[in-house]
Amino acid sequence: MKEIAGKFIYETTAELVDPKHTALIVIDIQNDHGPGGFLARGSDISWAMKIVPTAKRVIAEARRREMPVIFTSNTTSKDLSTETPPQLRFMSRSAHRGGAFSGYEVEGTWGNEVLDDLGRQPHEPWILKYRSSAFHGTRLDFLLKGARIETAIIVGLVTEGCVESTVRDLVSYGYYPVLLSDCVTSSRKDLHDAALLVMSARYDVITTDEFFKALPAP
Repeated sequence: MKEIAGKFIYETTAELVDPKHTALIVIDIQNDHGPGGFLARGSDISWAMKIVPTAKRVIAEARRREMPVIFTSNTTSKDLSTETPPQLRFMSRSAHRGGAFSGYEVEGTWGNEVLDDLGRQPHEPWILKYRSSAFHGTRLDFLLKGARIETAIIVGLVTEGCVESTVRDLVSYGYYPVLLSDCVTSSRKDLHDAALLVMSARYDVITTDEFFKALPAP
């Protein structure tokens, strides 16, 4: 830990991910990305599903350490009432989000729920978000502050989209983001790699194994 202007700042990974002040945020791993979901009806879902085993390991460890686990779902309103013209244009430019007009990630559907295989527990918060960042128009900041969280571990979908947007906002809201590089993914490897390159230059990006090794002995 070091001091700048009378403020103490975490330096090591072990300091950052101490379970006493750390939460896990699982970004948008939803049923629409898995077997039987919207994307599985005609698209390759292997890019999304490849991180699920690792995500389950991280979730299990977070629960074992009694770290808060928070899930988010990228969401489109049923009647598009919450989507502005610029948001609709943005969605139309995405091969996956464009499907929202046909039922992808729509509120109130099974496809919009957290992927069944992750086994979200009833007490674990589930945030519906209508924009890329998990903070925009949601209660995430209240949940983190209420639990006295200082660091957020980030896993999920999509690296250059909702993941990166949330990581950037974590710093703006006063939290340390720690991204697990092998537990985020994208349908486009070039954008995934580019986003990781940018985030690695600015934030803490580590592997899942590095995260586990940095945790204190149980």
